[in-house]
Amino acid sequence: MRHELDAREYKLLLNPGRFLEAPPQSVADIFWDEHLKPLIRRLGPKNGNEPRHSGRFDKSAERIVRFWDTPNCELTRADLALRERLPVEDEASAGARPKITLKLRTPDLFVVAATDLPGSGRKFSTTFEEDIAPLEVDDPKPGKRSVVVPAKRSIRSRFARSTTQKVEWPTSSQTLADLSLMFPTVLDIIAGSGARPVGETALISGPTIRELVYEGASVRLNAEIVGEFALTLWFFGSDHVRPTVAEISFKCTTVRGDMPGRAARRALDLFIGMQELGGWVNTEHSSKTSLALPKGYGRPVE
Repeated sequence: MRHELDAREYKLLLNPGRFLEAPPQSVADIFWDEHLKPLIRRLGPKNGNEPRHSGRFDKSAERIVRFWDTPNCELTRADLALRERLPVEDEASAGARPKITLKLRTPDLFVVAATDLPGSGRKFSTTFEEDIAPLEVDDPKPGKRSVVVPAKRSIRSRFARSTTQKVEWPTSSQTLADLSLMFPTVLDIIAGSGARPVGETALISGPTIRELVYEGASVRLNAEIVGEFALTLWFFGSDHVRPTVAEISFKCTTVRGDMPGRAARRALDLFIGMQELGGWVNTEHSSKTSLALPKGYGRPVE
């Protein structure tokens, strides 16, 4: 398997309460104009004294999202995440085929790079990316719902191979055997974690999430590397007003697997600055995926 990264994505959880202060589009505009743009200006101008930022946040996607696992968390224990995504407008369509993504993500580049994760048939896409998050851990004290961060903000990297394909996905009955028909190596990956997967094991879903994504804003890090921002809001269950999760990210497609040093430094400086936006950063959770897993797999959503 190749070791060449397709992209690097920097992800930061935000305080979802900030999106109750005004309509989400207005808050997105304020966050971009008053907070992200000033951070980008600190990176210095492009050649010709032009700003590095461009565009603005526009609503570009609204989807239904669910995450799946077995009752014994076999996917999670094997560093796998299984996600279902469906455009909101297709939710009521009986023949709708959601996008199903299976992702392997660990801190070890070579473990991920050496893992084969094909889909079934010909119509699937696979990416190899680096996910970059703040350096933080969940507070180990019983009953605590917060994260612990170092005095000097930093980052942690995890590497991810993910495969996505559109398939029929009846939510009433899914098993590991069904999953292995879509992703032929999944049982081997689970077995590699020390488990003994049984094909008849059922898959169960986490909460139904309405996902709202704003895109369109970007930062140019050098002549070839552009960071594309995405502001993601998750609304759990029937509540489409108060988001439970908010995340800001920017993704940089590499140039033949490379990200030149100056561009990487600017991206790092920008991400460290984003972590220092007091009042905007989520200090309760370190992962949005853990909140979307079936009940009891991650920290509970209240």
